[in-house]
Amino acid sequence: MNVYVLLCLAAVAVVGLIEWVKNLVEKFLTVPGWVWSVVVLLASIGCGFLSVYGADVTAHNPLMAVLLGLAILALAQIGYEAIKKAIIHRAEKALGIEGEKVN
Repeated sequence: MNVYVLLCLAAVAVVGLIEWVKNLVEKFLTVPGWVWSVVVLLASIGCGFLSVYGADVTAHNPLMAVLLGLAILALAQIGYEAIKKAIIHRAEKALGIEGEKVN
């Protein structure tokens, strides 16, 4: 698989994972904003390690995994709102509730 495609897919996965965890956790307790920043960083670096060691896109090197994780973090942060809106729009379309507000 192309490394650029993998980076984009990992960024979408990070955004989806963070939104899912955020919705789950915030029902039970209040979490400060900085915690989500740390969670996004850890999830991105985790996806970087999965890309290097799982998908075998580059040399098996921990530094390369961290660098890919930081690239995933940058893509996820830049496109966070656009990715989130696209996911919500597709979910609304699939569920047939396009006019209603979905969180």
